[in-house]
Amino acid sequence: MAALGDDIRNWPDASPVTLQDPAYVGVAVMAMQGRPGFIRIRTPYVSDADAAHIAEATSHLTADPALCLDALLDTTGHTNPSDDGLDGPAVSLSKP
Repeated sequence: MAALGDDIRNWPDASPVTLQDPAYVGVAVMAMQGRPGFIRIRTPYVSDADAAHIAEATSHLTADPALCLDALLDTTGHTNPSDDGLDGPAVSLSKP
């Protein structure tokens, strides 16, 4: 339900909870725009070596959300007065 929404309860035959057999490796459930209900799709096999290559080749596209938030706060003039550094930044959306 977290990914597919509450409507998945109306389509028990498509529920991803039933995909517990090894035959369902690579199978996912998705909603199709413009069509009622859900469908199952099978994704192609990707070897560990290919997955590692793709992860390395695209690693520059990742960002630390805390750094992005700090940059956003800096550019918008918002303050972060409660940052004690122990559990990440505390965010205040009030202008200084």
